Amino acid sequence: MDYKVDVNRKSVKKKIEQVERITEEMKKYKTVALLNLRKLPDALLQSLRKKLKEDGKVYVLKKAVATRVLAANPKLKERISECEKPIALILTNQTPYELNKFFKQHKKKRAAKVGDIAISEIIVPEGETDLPPGPALSELKAGGINVQIKGGKIVVAKDSLVAKSGETLTGPKVKALQSLGIMPFEVMANMIFGFDGTYTYTRELLDMGDTIQEDVTASFLQGFNLSINASYPTKGNVEVLLGDAVKQSINIALNAELYSSNSIEQILSSAIRQGGSLESLVPAKAEAPKEQKQDSGSDAPADTEKK
Repeated sequence: MDYKVDVNRKSVKKKIEQVERITEEMKKYKTVALLNLRKLPDALLQSLRKKLKEDGKVYVLKKAVATRVLAANPKLKERISECEKPIALILTNQTPYELNKFFKQHKKKRAAKVGDIAISEIIVPEGETDLPPGPALSELKAGGINVQIKGGKIVVAKDSLVAKSGETLTGPKVKALQSLGIMPFEVMANMIFGFDGTYTYTRELLDMGDTIQEDVTASFLQGFNLSINASYPTKGNVEVLLGDAVKQSINIALNAELYSSNSIEQILSSAIRQGGSLESLVPAKAEAPKEQKQDSGSDAPADTEKK
């Protein structure tokens, strides 16, 4: 026997009205996105909803409503399987890339939990704490933190490595971090996909936007250098290639002493420099010796006539 939904039931009518209302709302916005609510703290969800209120709407939907809303659009119908997990539907005028970037900019710190895996080294820095001597001292030591008592307070004697990257956090380590108020993890909204009316952008594709500008720039430079080295003219490199060709032709003309309007000035300048260098090698003319004049007041004896 087939089960038929009673459309006159109050709860069913409410869902039908909700589907119709959201379907109409979707037509007013540029982007439709799904947000994964699993492991997303409610406080962060409410904060994001408040910030998105100025430029969109956030609907936390049950599976029955979500599937019918997506089914109303032929291009979103294939994403219905995503509704198996708890989701929120986002309508916004931001592009999918802008929305994904918005979520990344609004992360929140969270405390460690037993079983968490450290995504990087967790180090407690050297310095004072606000903890008084007592049971906390033993708890911190059990967590691998080098502590001692100074001035009536617990002090971290030196930087202490609590967990290496990839290490699973145990109870004592978690308790030690929580006692110090250290929150080594970040939580952010996980966008499943964004739809701009034409294309569907998955999370993997959207995350490429973080480095896409650097990647495109690097690819352009590599292609540019390759085309220059291969002397392959394109719209982007022809000016550089022509400049190099002019320089090479001038060098050939100078080395072969071929006169042209582009080389004559440098050839003449080179000739003047060479002439100056040669001139410096010619020895200076010796000066003629000066005649010695007899001094009238000399003490030398004068010649006398023979008598």
